[in-house]
Amino acid sequence: MSSVILIVDDEKSIRDLVSSILTRAGHQVTVAEDGEQALRFLEQHVPKLLLTDIVMPGMSGLALAAHAHHNRPELRVMFMSGFVSQYEEELSGSVWLRKPFTPSQLLAAVEDVLALKRAE
Repeated sequence: MSSVILIVDDEKSIRDLVSSILTRAGHQVTVAEDGEQALRFLEQHVPKLLLTDIVMPGMSGLALAAHAHHNRPELRVMFMSGFVSQYEEELSGSVWLRKPFTPSQLLAAVEDVLALKRAE
């Protein structure tokens, strides 16, 4: 089953890699380079999953998720970061993936989040 996933990361190489992995797995992917661009996309589209980096210039992934949930409370969010340990309290109860990760770790985490969405 194809799911639309919005990937937000300020590093183009990460966006491209994650997009490629998820596209090959059959997902429809849209990318944004920052929180503002992601919020503009979310004004007109409803993806199944927001997959965002935590540490980005301007709006953090945590702030992006909070803004996104204000307008789209049904939106699933998954965080990715190399700095997860610095955000343990903020990430409590959230789904996150520590960078660097393997393609199989990414796919398993995304499938788990999407399966939770279908089960609700």
